[in-house]
Amino acid sequence: MADTAKILVDRLVPDPAAKAAAQAELEQALAARDVAAINAAMEVAKAQSQVNLAEATGNDRFSARSRPSVGWICAAGFGYQFVLAPILTWTTNIVGVAIGAAIPVAPTLSINDLMVVLTGILGLGVQRTFERRQGVPGALPGGGTK
Repeated sequence: MADTAKILVDRLVPDPAAKAAAQAELEQALAARDVAAINAAMEVAKAQSQVNLAEATGNDRFSARSRPSVGWICAAGFGYQFVLAPILTWTTNIVGVAIGAAIPVAPTLSINDLMVVLTGILGLGVQRTFERRQGVPGALPGGGTK
């Protein structure tokens, strides 16, 4: 859109002085738009940081334990998928052959879904580690600072 506006100014304004003034005004408007977008993104990030800090310093057991509980669920899912399910499949195949019966295969989990959740948690975990290293109040176990 900005390129189109520049082309229109170039083609529609015949006077070189007026063209230069129009192009300078267009550049100022584009720069102001970019600055406004950056400021809006920074305000959103600041607001999210305040929410994260309030959540981290709060004593609400539900929000304080939600991230670890989802982490344990992901760990259990990975443990099942990569350790328990293969062992169950192997064992049921051996038993099935021994007794001459077909035993259903152990169900599998959608690792793609688990990975989405796990990478999100790990990303937040990195931010939490950064908070702890910076000594953010309430970030260290027991609510203390460095």
